[in-house]
Amino acid sequence: MRRTPVVEFAQNMGFSFRRLLDGDPEALDSLAHWAGLTSAGIGALQSWSGEPIGDARMRLRDEVFISRALRNPTLRGCPTCLREDASAHSGVSVEAMAMRGDWQLREVTLCLKHRHLLVPLWTADNRYARYDFAARFKEIEAALLAGTMDRPACDPTEYDLWLDRRLEDGEDHTWLANHGLYPATAFCRLLGMELLRLQADPGQGDIHRLRAAQQAGFAVARQGEAAISAAFMALVEASGGKREEPKAVFGQLHTKLRTDYVHDPAFDPFRQLLRDCILSVWPVAAGETVLGEVQPERRLHSLYSAAKEVGVTEELLEPFLIEAGALTAGDPRFSNRRVFSAKDHAALLAEIPTLVSLKTLQREIGVSRTELARLVSEGLLTPRMQNVAVHLRWSLTQAMDLLGDLMARAQQISTADAGWEPLLAASRRCRRPIAALLDAVQNGKLVIGAVGDGFSDLRLRTTQLDLLVRPSDGPDMETPMTATAFGISVGIKDKGRFRALIDAGQTCATVMRNPKTGIENTVMTAADIADFHRRFVTMRTLSAETGRPIPELRADLKRAGVAVFAPEGQDFGRLFLREEVEAALGPAKPRKM
Repeated sequence: MRRTPVVEFAQNMGFSFRRLLDGDPEALDSLAHWAGLTSAGIGALQSWSGEPIGDARMRLRDEVFISRALRNPTLRGCPTCLREDASAHSGVSVEAMAMRGDWQLREVTLCLKHRHLLVPLWTADNRYARYDFAARFKEIEAALLAGTMDRPACDPTEYDLWLDRRLEDGEDHTWLANHGLYPATAFCRLLGMELLRLQADPGQGDIHRLRAAQQAGFAVARQGEAAISAAFMALVEASGGKREEPKAVFGQLHTKLRTDYVHDPAFDPFRQLLRDCILSVWPVAAGETVLGEVQPERRLHSLYSAAKEVGVTEELLEPFLIEAGALTAGDPRFSNRRVFSAKDHAALLAEIPTLVSLKTLQREIGVSRTELARLVSEGLLTPRMQNVAVHLRWSLTQAMDLLGDLMARAQQISTADAGWEPLLAASRRCRRPIAALLDAVQNGKLVIGAVGDGFSDLRLRTTQLDLLVRPSDGPDMETPMTATAFGISVGIKDKGRFRALIDAGQTCATVMRNPKTGIENTVMTAADIADFHRRFVTMRTLSAETGRPIPELRADLKRAGVAVFAPEGQDFGRLFLREEVEAALGPAKPRKM
């Protein structure tokens, strides 16, 4: 208006141009007085210009942005808007040209009024020169008026319309309404850039790729957390996954949330969604940092990470995890993507390095091959997995616990003492399982001795065994199985659980008294066993009936919602009601009794 340079003009009004650019209240008051602006007018000017609020932050339209989102050496604008300003003015063109506040925001790319892309008007590192609009407009006046800066018309996207409404009056009916405009627009752009990798034709040119990314990210983010999480998983599934880490899968979205925005609470909701996705896919170890947050515990293991942690090969570990239901056989994914709950299978992983071969087991507990075969067949020693191709599947701890318990009860005897018999010989003479004899020992009904420290060194008192021997001239009566031995045979390995099932009246059992010794034993007759199988199934009996592997059956029961039999919270082991199982899976073949 006074035809003076802007710096000089500010000085003539009593303040520096710098103070005006910094939004100094005194300078703005002087400007308002000179220009005849009302308080509402100066408020609108400040609202659309951007007000510094400290900590490299500015407020624009009641939204907080980092300064870089609004202040850039390159100023953009709509040539058509500026040309209209000039045509409506009777004087010098540049006197009427006016910059619009929304053009400052780097996430704004389109003038909705003219459907014209914002184009670079000028670039100036010195901010005095950058914001001397009259001088800069004069430099590009000819190009503006001649239309050489024009670009082809561009249709607005939903993102453009949403952003314009948010800036104009704060209106927002999407999930993003509760999030600041700065984090929301940044997230839409970053998410969209990664989603474009899933599209065959993301658009040509930087500006068109940017606009396509903004729209793609907004189309997802507007729907809320479920849609965002689904988009994250789509990126995961498209990544291939051989050894790819989150940074490679999520690109700049991951990088920005981990670095530039890691301490900005405005991005916390978006960061948490991505963190949750990462923790649901990758086997993150305890103590690792994920997007700025240290993980207190490991949620997932993969076949790759578990093998590495346990110190065994993936080939050795995989069959254990498949049988335990942690992994699915035939899964084609890379080993680092085949994940399972670390907590649910922690005990198995801890046990695997301690497992030994049957030959090692025989040597360590001092047992003959024949005795060992009996211990296995009667369920006193059980393999940690059923796959016979895996040799290192026997628990030395289980074997040593059994031996240790018996040795703790045994009295030391001399090999010259003829009043004692080895366990195997006692079992054959009495025609009773070794498990039944050991059950009697543990219940204090039989005395046990030891001539050494191995299992083959254990002895039972001959005089007590004599009372258990059947008369040879009598009819060969049925030999019932002890309740404990039967429970083990159907897969209920904890002795106390099957006894608890009997004590609770949930299955039949028979108490038999030896007519000579008066010793009572709880046994399972053929009728008792038939009654159990009519009502219950275990994973072992169900597998035997159906011919299907246990992991597959376990997965089917879980999907069908069939729960273990646990009335009033009682723990009877992995026991299921037959009627519930057959309702879910169909009837099994009839049992052969």
